[in-house]
Amino acid sequence: MLATNTFPRQMPGLDNDIYQLMSLSALVLLMVSIIAHEVAHAIIAEHYQMQIESITLFVFGGVAEMKGDPSHPKGEFLMALAGPAMSALLAGLFYGAHQTYLLYAEHDAISEVLHFLGLLNLLIALFNVVPAFPLDGGRALRAVIWKYKNNLVLATRIASNLGAFFAYALLGYAVWLILKHNDVMGGMWTGIMALFLHAAGGYNVRQTENRTLLGTEKVARFMHNQIITITPDLTINELVDQYVYKHYQKAFPVVDNGKLVGVVTLQALLSLDRHKWHWLHVASVMEQPSSDNTVALDSNAYDALDKMQNLGKEMLMVTSEGRFMGAISFRDVAAYLSITLKIDHNKPVTESRGA
Repeated sequence: MLATNTFPRQMPGLDNDIYQLMSLSALVLLMVSIIAHEVAHAIIAEHYQMQIESITLFVFGGVAEMKGDPSHPKGEFLMALAGPAMSALLAGLFYGAHQTYLLYAEHDAISEVLHFLGLLNLLIALFNVVPAFPLDGGRALRAVIWKYKNNLVLATRIASNLGAFFAYALLGYAVWLILKHNDVMGGMWTGIMALFLHAAGGYNVRQTENRTLLGTEKVARFMHNQIITITPDLTINELVDQYVYKHYQKAFPVVDNGKLVGVVTLQALLSLDRHKWHWLHVASVMEQPSSDNTVALDSNAYDALDKMQNLGKEMLMVTSEGRFMGAISFRDVAAYLSITLKIDHNKPVTESRGA
């Protein structure tokens, strides 16, 4: 698009190879600019002991996901504004380079690329300071509300509502581009960005609510210790006839002398050849205990929920020094969150879970 539209429109009459080279240079330097924007976030986050878990890049910057909630309002405020500040600095540097170049040479492909990058970095800075969560401006606004309301959940909801309004406006602009200007590509890209911002804002609200409500809760609170266990010497036929049909569990902990030695899931059973059920034993098909299917008794309940969500698990086995204690299910924790949020919609944060 840069090689076939943007640069030919700004500087007509150049060779196609020049346009391709200009586009490649601009894209590489744009990517470097976006990475610098996100690195600025990460540096401030590290200074305030907030761990960045992931960064999603797009053309107007990115969304940094923290591991846990921000440690305090000041840290989030400065971290949020660090990215736009870096983009504004880069805009000044590129524009300054553009002006300096023109002092010694005529306007050509190089000066056009420098001017383009200066303008684009300025747009990135301005776009990101819009007070619409989860954009940087929205995060800064959340920090201010959090500071004065002393309620991270409420601050996140307010900032996210503004973010949703901005996303709807962006979606309307996308429709306008398509219908009025026949700009299908630009409209589709703007619409995708709007949907992404709306979804990211809602996701952040849910995660903040979950971390707040579960931040001080232990796995032991949600554990069931009446779960049916099996032994490793059972055949698959015996397991199905004597346990699966009677107890309707989707996962069975395999216990030997009080120790958890494995887990058998219904999904694993369905993948087996039924002709082998009469001689295959549980010990040969069970999953070994690991961090993917177990959680410690004294672990944080939010960490257990996060693990079940990320791994698609309905249940985790609970252990204490290798001994089987019970199980925690996604359904029970989700029900607790749903009921608690309905009863106490604006429950304040009493303890932040920083990195």
